[in-house]
Amino acid sequence: MYPVYKFMKSKLSFKPAFSATVITLFIFAIALSILFFVCYLIIVELINLFYNNIDFFSKYINDFDFQSFLSDYNFDFEDISKISDTAFSVFRVVPLFITLLIISFVSTICIINNLPRIRSFIASKLNDEHSKKFNTVIYNANHTLKKFMKSYLFLYFLTFVESVFIFSLIDIDYVLVFAFIAAVCDVLPILGPGTVYVPIAVIKLLYGDYFISISLIIFYLITILIRQIVEPKIVSDSIKIHPLIIFTGLYFSIVSSCIWVLFYVTLITIAYKILVESEVLKPIFDIAKDDNAKES
Repeated sequence: MYPVYKFMKSKLSFKPAFSATVITLFIFAIALSILFFVCYLIIVELINLFYNNIDFFSKYINDFDFQSFLSDYNFDFEDISKISDTAFSVFRVVPLFITLLIISFVSTICIINNLPRIRSFIASKLNDEHSKKFNTVIYNANHTLKKFMKSYLFLYFLTFVESVFIFSLIDIDYVLVFAFIAAVCDVLPILGPGTVYVPIAVIKLLYGDYFISISLIIFYLITILIRQIVEPKIVSDSIKIHPLIIFTGLYFSIVSSCIWVLFYVTLITIAYKILVESEVLKPIFDIAKDDNAKES
């Protein structure tokens, strides 16, 4: 965003505050428009899913005796506390989202408008050698993290596209909803797209649609195979990390049932690599020296 801000300020002679506000508003408008459009499509398909299966849902709703449930189940203070906490968490999402949006918008304008001052302030607190290293670290971190984010966004987008293609090919209803859920589940190594594929395959099997059920399982296995081949290659090539580290993070995240382990292993490796490339830290293993020793 900053190069556009400089162009508007210097070439078009706009005021700095106005330039920062316009470019930030433009970027936020595009991002929110895409988000709301995707949410709109998903909500429309969910509504169609409900109305097309209203007899199925009505059967369970009518058969459920809510009064008997209330009379048989004894609510204690802990249950009421859990219900109230859950309701409060749901209701506070909207104001929290609006608050974060406003803070992000205003802070982005301030950072863009004062970026040269921020840089000069940090540089003034460092000597020439440390200032040079600091700039190198910032450049390497920016370059590496961009590649890291692009690689994983590409993988999740690939899962979404694969799911749309598969569900459309075998004529599954509500393609966008199921494909979006599969992509979201793909973020979590414990769940994965199988959270969507397997239940649909089981339901189709119970309804007697053996071809669709078997096709879903086959396509799901193909999706897993493609992911296992593509993910280590794309991620390791984009940030130049050995695939074994990515597999290690995936393994321990599955064993511990905690996705943060994957992020921790990957990000700590990226941080170490950035500091080594910036000559802030020395490498633990000097591969070049080991190769030279072998050759000699």
